[in-house]
Amino acid sequence: MTLSQSPLFCPRGMNRRQVTLALLGGALGVSVALAQAPTEWPKLTLLVNDSSSLTHLPVLLAEHLGFFKAEGLSVDILDQASSAMSLESLSSGGLQAWSAPYDQVLVVPRKDFGGVSIMQIGRTPQLALGVSRKTMPIFKRIPDLAGRRVGVMELDSQARRCVDYAMVLAGDSPASVHYVAMGSASHAIASLRNGTVDALCMQDPAMTLLEKKGDVDIVRNFRSAKETQRLFAGPMPGNCLIVSQAMVNKHPQVCQALVSGVSRSLKWLRTAGPSDLLRNMIDNPILLDRAVYLSAVENMRESFAMDGVMSTDAAQTALRLRNVLEPQFKAARNDGGPTYTNQFAVQAKKRFAA
Repeated sequence: MTLSQSPLFCPRGMNRRQVTLALLGGALGVSVALAQAPTEWPKLTLLVNDSSSLTHLPVLLAEHLGFFKAEGLSVDILDQASSAMSLESLSSGGLQAWSAPYDQVLVVPRKDFGGVSIMQIGRTPQLALGVSRKTMPIFKRIPDLAGRRVGVMELDSQARRCVDYAMVLAGDSPASVHYVAMGSASHAIASLRNGTVDALCMQDPAMTLLEKKGDVDIVRNFRSAKETQRLFAGPMPGNCLIVSQAMVNKHPQVCQALVSGVSRSLKWLRTAGPSDLLRNMIDNPILLDRAVYLSAVENMRESFAMDGVMSTDAAQTALRLRNVLEPQFKAARNDGGPTYTNQFAVQAKKRFAA
């Protein structure tokens, strides 16, 4: 070993004490660096449509409980008025994600969007179809909706497609149903109560609230995994985290941080008791009754994904539904490229033992 290779070699101008202090300082610096919080990524905008919907609860809780912050991710949650606005915003580029039903990535044409799901949040459509006790007191079967006004948040929505498919299976035409766009949960509740619509297909807490108050009878429970399987002959995904393919390619670390935060939230929700839920209750413009809130969360609990991983069967069921209802787009939709990836959910599942 030469002198310069010796661990006690002193560079010119430094004695051994100075070298020792420098080495200790370097080691301390490494320890401090390792103990620091995760790298902070640029701020991400998370789009939602109707923030009052409990389909977004895992996302809202991830922000509220600090799970995004723990991943070094700063998130702005932005409530958009429509899915069309969210699609347009997402296709414009930038660090943006969208909490929305998986079947939104199957929209045609996709050339300017190329959206993909990076995590499944809901393992059912997370909807309920309720008929008015006031205007439809003797409802017996789905074809009774023919000629009736059914409220949905948006005309181009998973809620409408679920009702359309139920009508097809019942041997009736979806065209016989008059759909009315509600725009907001509060408007939907008022419209049902004043008779403007005869039925609603919507998310919670609106449907639990109406059922608890005796305004509707729930005739199809798309929150239930069993009923979803029975109706669609397979698992049907609900809300997912959707981003552009460009974001997956350019910012995989940000995608992983986002998925990891929601994965922790889903795990928290599985075991959260009433006191946990009430202590971390998210402000909701249509829900002030704490008991109804707990009932709504309980009605939704089964619908939340276990580990965020999208199954091939679930993706195929959603594709089949849209192809049945929109056969004119079948060829373009089947050639549209990948619509989901499990790479981030699988990593989060391993890390958090989801």
